[in-house]
Amino acid sequence: MSIKLNENQLIAVQLLATGLKASIIAKQLGIREETLSRWRQIDEFNEAVEDAIEVILREIDETHKNLLICSQNVINEALNNGGLDILKKANLALRYLSLIKGKDDIMQKSSDNLFRYTL
Repeated sequence: MSIKLNENQLIAVQLLATGLKASIIAKQLGIREETLSRWRQIDEFNEAVEDAIEVILREIDETHKNLLICSQNVINEALNNGGLDILKKANLALRYLSLIKGKDDIMQKSSDNLFRYTL
């Protein structure tokens, strides 16, 4: 059975996806928490929440990637700046390296654990 979500349900979907508490959502929509709880029992409603969460997480991921690229470009420009003395460049490079130190090890351990659980 396929149902179409009404306007309040669609708003609730977006608010739930952002992590807002049910009590606050119910108050904002002028509904009872029990109504929201009943909506959460509808498969289409839950699928819509999951889809909205996925969209939000993709946007966060893209934002982080863009910030990382911009940050790396700024660091690269600073390191290639002829007017910046070598000690400042070294300090910048060391700070960057200390931030990324161990990141590959963590990712590898996570991948190994995931692989182990899928076997």
